[in-house]
Amino acid sequence: MAKLKPRDYPLTPYLLVFSTVLLQLAAAWVLNEAAGHSPARGWAIAAVAIAVALVLNIGRFVIWGYTHRHFPLSFTYPLTALFFPCILLLSYFQGTPIGSMEILGTCLITIGAVVMGVRDRTAVDNA
Repeated sequence: MAKLKPRDYPLTPYLLVFSTVLLQLAAAWVLNEAAGHSPARGWAIAAVAIAVALVLNIGRFVIWGYTHRHFPLSFTYPLTALFFPCILLLSYFQGTPIGSMEILGTCLITIGAVVMGVRDRTAVDNA
C-alpha cells in the first residue's frame, strides 16, 4: 500500500497522532489516580485501573498502526513528542512537584522533535 502524503491530508496525521497522545495521557492519569488509593481497596482499584489502561493502550496501538501504514514514520513519529509537555502539565495538575530540570528536559525534547518534524515534513512534501 502506498504511503499517503501529509500534504494530501493536512490534518489527518496530526489528528491521529494527537489521539494516540491523548490515549497515552489518559492511561497515565488512570494509573496515577489508582496509585493514590489506600491499600485496603488498592487491589480492586488497581485491577480496574490496569484493565482500563490496557484497553486505552490497545486503542492507541490500533490507531498508531493505522497511522504508520498510511503516513511516513519519519513524519509522524516526531509528533509523538507532544506527549512530553502534556505529561509534564498533567503531572503538575496532579500535584507532582516540577523542577527546572524537568522543564528544561521537556523543552529540549520538544524542540528536537519540532526540528525533526519540520525537516521531515519538508522532505515528505517535496517527494
